[in-house]
This record gives sequence, C-alpha cells and structure tokens, in this order.
Amino acid sequence: MTSVVNKLSDWESVDKPLTNLSTVQLDTISQLSAAVKDRPLPSHIKRSVEPAELASSRSVTSDGGGSTCDLLPVFHQLETGRAIISTGQQFLQWIHQVESSLIDEESKPYLMYISELERQRDVTINLQNQVNFSLSQLTDLTSQYEKVSKKTTELHVACQDLLQEQTKLSQTNAQLQEKLKVFQEYEKTVHKLSSPTLSVQSETFLPLISKIDESISYLQQNSNYKESTIYLVKYRAALNRALDMIRTYVKSCLDTATAAASVPASPALSSAPHTAFTLFYGKFRAAAPRMRHLIAETERRQQQGQEYEQLLMDVEQHYLSCRERLLGPSVKNAVNQLLGVHQRDHCGLVRAGCAFLLHVCEDETQLHSQMFSATPESEEDPRPRLSEFLERLCLVLYDSLRPLIIQVSHLETLAELTAILRGEVIGQHCLTYPHLTAFRRVGYQMLQDVQERLVYRTSVYIRTDIIGYQASPGDLAYPEKLEMMESIAEQLAQQQQERSKTHSRQNSNSSLVSLTSMEVGNINSRSYSSSSPADLHGMWYPPVRRTLLTLSKLYRCLEKPIFQGLSQEVLTACLESIERAAQEISRNPKKSVADGQLFEIKHLLILREQIAPFQSEFLVKETSLDFSKIRSAAKTLLNRKADLLNISGNNALLEFLLEGTPGVQEHLRDSKKEVDRRLKLTCEKFIQDSSKKLLNAVQDFNAKVLNFYQVRGDRSALLKSQPWASESNLQTAVATTIRLIKSQVPIIQRKMQLYLANRETEFILFR
Repeated sequence: MTSVVNKLSDWESVDKPLTNLSTVQLDTISQLSAAVKDRPLPSHIKRSVEPAELASSRSVTSDGGGSTCDLLPVFHQLETGRAIISTGQQFLQWIHQVESSLIDEESKPYLMYISELERQRDVTINLQNQVNFSLSQLTDLTSQYEKVSKKTTELHVACQDLLQEQTKLSQTNAQLQEKLKVFQEYEKTVHKLSSPTLSVQSETFLPLISKIDESISYLQQNSNYKESTIYLVKYRAALNRALDMIRTYVKSCLDTATAAASVPASPALSSAPHTAFTLFYGKFRAAAPRMRHLIAETERRQQQGQEYEQLLMDVEQHYLSCRERLLGPSVKNAVNQLLGVHQRDHCGLVRAGCAFLLHVCEDETQLHSQMFSATPESEEDPRPRLSEFLERLCLVLYDSLRPLIIQVSHLETLAELTAILRGEVIGQHCLTYPHLTAFRRVGYQMLQDVQERLVYRTSVYIRTDIIGYQASPGDLAYPEKLEMMESIAEQLAQQQQERSKTHSRQNSNSSLVSLTSMEVGNINSRSYSSSSPADLHGMWYPPVRRTLLTLSKLYRCLEKPIFQGLSQEVLTACLESIERAAQEISRNPKKSVADGQLFEIKHLLILREQIAPFQSEFLVKETSLDFSKIRSAAKTLLNRKADLLNISGNNALLEFLLEGTPGVQEHLRDSKKEVDRRLKLTCEKFIQDSSKKLLNAVQDFNAKVLNFYQVRGDRSALLKSQPWASESNLQTAVATTIRLIKSQVPIIQRKMQLYLANRETEFILFR
C-alpha cells in the first residue's frame, strides 16, 4: 500500500513525474475533479435534515409569521384554548413545556437519525448474517465442488487411459489384421485364379496380379514371420499360374495370326509387295492391340522378378519364331529371284538385295514396336532379340552374296561394290535408319568381305600386272612413240591453223583424256598438263597407268590404314617395274643410256605429281627382329665353354640367355620419299653420264693432273715437262670438248624436251 501511495505522490512530481501531462490535460483533470466532488446520493436513499437547518427553518418560520400548523404543539394548544395559563405556575409549566417542546423539536432530527441508524444497523446485521450464511454455504459448495472436480478429473484421466489403451489395442488389431491380410487372402486369390470365368482380358485379372506381386514383396520383406516361406512359395505358384495364362493367351494369338497369314506356296515378297505386306503384317497388326496391354504390363513389372523376365523373353521369342517361320521362306525366295534377275550384275544385286532387306527390317521394327517396347538401358541396341532375328534374315542375302563375291576377280567390280556398300548401304541407309543395328552389322560384314577380296585381288594384280608386266616392244619404243605423237600433234596444229587462221591452238588435251586419266584426275587437285604429247596418258608406261588407276580406286574404297599399306606395295611395285623398263631401254643397242634415264625420270615425275593430291600418308611402319645380339652372345658362349656350369654370377649360359634376346626394330617406309629418292638418284646419274660424255677429254686430263701432283716424288718436276700435258694435247682436249658440247647439247636438250616437256625440269637438270 505504501508503494502505491508513493507512486501516487510521484504522479505529478515536479522533479521526476511518472507522467508528463500537458496543460490541456491538467485542466481537463481539474474539471473532472470538480464535477465529481459533490456526488448526489443514490435515488433509494433519503437525505436526512440537519438539526441546524431545521432550527433555522423554524426561526425563519417564526419570524416570518408562518401558518399555525407549523407552530409547536404548546403554542397550538394555547391558541386553541386547550391550554390555559392563569397562574404563574401554569406559565412556568407552559414555559417548561415550551422548552421541552423546543428541546424535543431540536432533538427530533437526531432521534430520527439515531432510529434510522439503528434500523440500518439491524439491516446490516441481518445482511451480515445472510452473507455469513451465504459464505458458509459457498464454502460448503466449494469443498463439495473440489471433491466432485477431483473425482471428475480422476474419472477423466481414467477414461483417457482407457481410450489410449483402446486406441493401442485397435492399432495393434489393425496391424495384426494388416499383417495377416496377406495370409488370409491367399485362399481368395487361389479361388479367383481357379474361377472358370476368369480371363486375361477381364478387368479383375491385372489387379489380381498386382495383389499377388504386393503379397510376394511383403513376404520377402518380412521373411521372419511364421510360415512366410511357405506362403511365399504358394504365392509364387499362383503368380506362375497367372503368368502361364498370359503366356498361353499371347502365344495363342500369335499362332492364330501366323496361321491366318500363312498360305500354301506363298509368293515372294518382291512379287506382290502390297499383297505381301497385307498378308504378312495386317494380321499381326490387327492382333497387336489385344496383346499390347498385357505385354506392356509385363515390361513394366520386369524388374520385380525373374518370372516376368522369363515371360517377356518367352513371348518375344515365340513372336520372333512365328515371324521367322512366316518370313524365312519368303525372304529366301525373294533373294533367289534377285539372284536370277541379276546373274551377272553384282552391283545391281547388292543394291536390290540391300534395299529389299532394308524395307523388311524397317517393317519388322515397326511391327515389333507395336507389341514390345525398346530397352532404355541399352543405348547401343535397344531391341537385342529383334536384332538377332533381323540379322538372321539379313544373313540369307549375305550367305548368297558371299560365294559370288569370292569369285569376283575384277578390281573395278570390287571397287564399285565397296563404294556401294560404303556410300549407299552404310553411309546412307544406316544413317537414315540408325536403329537397324542388325542391318548395319551385316552391311559391315559384307563390306569387310568385299574389302578383303579387293585387297587380295589387288595383291594379285600387283604381282601379275605391275611387277610381272611383260613389256612389249611397243611399250618400250621410246623415243619413237614420242616423236610419232609429236608429228601427229604438229599435223593437227597445222590443220587447225589452216582452218582457223586466227591464232595458234591453245594448250588443251581434254579431247584426248581417257577413262583412266579422268578417274585419276577426279581425286587430284591439279593435273599434269602441257602442250607436249609426252604428257598424254597414252604415252605413260602401262604399269604407271595401272598404278594410278589402282590407287584412285583403292582411295575411295578402303580405310586409311589399309590404303596406306596397299599404296606402299603398289608404288614399290611400280618403281620396280619402271626401273626394269628403263634398264631394258638402256640395254637396247639402238638407243642410248640417256633414253632409259629420261624414260625413268619422266615416269617418276608423273608418279610423284599424281600421288601428291591423295589426302593420305604413304607411310608404313615395318617391324623386324635384330639377331646381331644372338651372334655376339653365341660367340661369347663358345669362347667361355669352361663357365657353362659355373654356379656363380659369371655363368656363360645364363649370360647367353639374357644377352642373346633378339631386338625389335621398327622402320618407317615412305613411298613418297622413295619416289623422290629414286628421282634424285636418276637425275644425278643422268647429269653425271651426260657430263661425262661431253667432258670426257677434259675430265681425263684433270684426272692425270691430280694424279701427277699426288704421286710425284721430285717436287721440282713441272707439269709441262710431262708428254701428255703438252699444249697441243690440252688444246686437242679442249677443242674436242667444245665440239662435243656444240654437237651433243642440242641433241640432249631435244631429248629432254621430247621426254619431259617441262621447261622448269629441263632448267633444273641443266643448272
């Protein structure tokens, strides 16, 4: 209470007020305080008159001469005559009465107030008694309420415990029922499966299988339950029974479709395409919707157990066997018909056969996709079993083509077959249909067989037609052939000049280009062209033409590593053939050594220029064994026979085994560099022989001079003292050399122009 008073005193403290009121707020509080200062009494309480007020009112009344009813009873009796004052005693008594009346009159309000207080006291006492009684009743009620509330709380807690116990028991019962549900529903499941009205097409069949799967999964997860193993075996048996129904139904549908599509002596696919397509695919496409949802459901559950995997495998295998039984004979008949139509046209046979099988594979893939889904896990081959089936169909054509390919001997045919398989079959068809992996595998296998045959025939061709080429006199008629072609060209030029009389003919040989030069020119970025007839392909040595033609064909047909190996072999054979022909020309007594050398230079230049545009390195790595270590180790072993049985580290036999291992050596053979090397050597030999022929006398004189200075004993001996070093002999040697230069240089230059027909090359040789 003290703290409250202190707070009230501090409410308007000057130093630290609890509230900071404004002037308007303080005026408002003052007005409210004045308004509630004199509060009126309640309406049910009468205000008592104070004695002073009553006396004053009396005096005012007496002074004012109020009415007689307001006078004291003594005065009223005196006025009415009921009281008579006749004696002094009576007057005194009357005075005493008046005083008593005044005293009574003055005391009356106090008496009335006292009586009122007494009445209020009685009322208060009565009210207090009633309140005490009520409090006692309330105390009794409170105690009784507390007792009832305590009992109610205890009852509520007991009810809650019972409810919790009931809930736990209900949950336990539900859990038990849920756990026993799998065991209890087995009989119902078996009964439904045994129902004669159950069909795989009914609406309850797939939910029944789902329930069996859930039961099997539940039993597998709770293998510690009693008899869970027994019921797991029972449910698996029920699942196998349901899946057997699916297997039987799908196989029945497939057999029905196969029987409907099979007709006696069915025509080949190529004879009537529309009829064959309707016959072989229409029945299966019509039956596909009846089986698709069952197969899709099996594929969706494939990861749940081996039963579904086995079912899917059996169904797909049966489908493929039905398709193979239906299409196998027709495909064979169609391939046989193609073999009869294209008996001698191997390229047409490959084109027609591959196109036919491509359509068959595409149609089979579309039909298979209507029944089975692709395997998403396998990115390389999403339909492996279908690919195996399609590969068996494609092998029908492969088995028919392989004997024919083995018998093909012409490089042109093999090269064209390789181009067809690489460009059309694998390059175009397989890129357009990347999902046909079986067709691509068989196509690659056919391509490898054709390339293998091409490589073999190329090796034979190199041995027989390039290395083993027997040159005829006409092939070695150099420079007669060049002179003849030059004269023909001059005659043609004269005739053209006579006809046109405008300008000389331009350097063009387009009208003289044959098939060989066209094929070589197709892969070259620039051609070997000149105005001389020596550059015409007809003047090339036949092995050179065959080499370039072979390289041009192999370049389009073979992979780069294979082409590099064969090109090395072809160029080596061509160089050997050119060298042999040049030697035969040089040995001809009617011709000179320069003819053979210029012949070789000419064809080496042609060969170098024609192989330059090939986008390939003519580089081959060869591996050989070096047995030089074995020889030295064997010599050491023979020299140390006494140490053969030595137990120490100097055992001769052990050293022979360790040091006598042959070494492996790798050699890089570059055909382009070999051509350049041969060309360089031939040019140097040509320059050396030509120089020796022209400068023989001077060279002999110089040799004698060098020999004289090397072997002379007397340093005082002079060169002019020698008889062979006379001025006349020197003049004779110089004159002979000048005469030979004047007479032979034009002849050599003429031969170079005739053979080489290239001023830059001629300038290099003359330089």
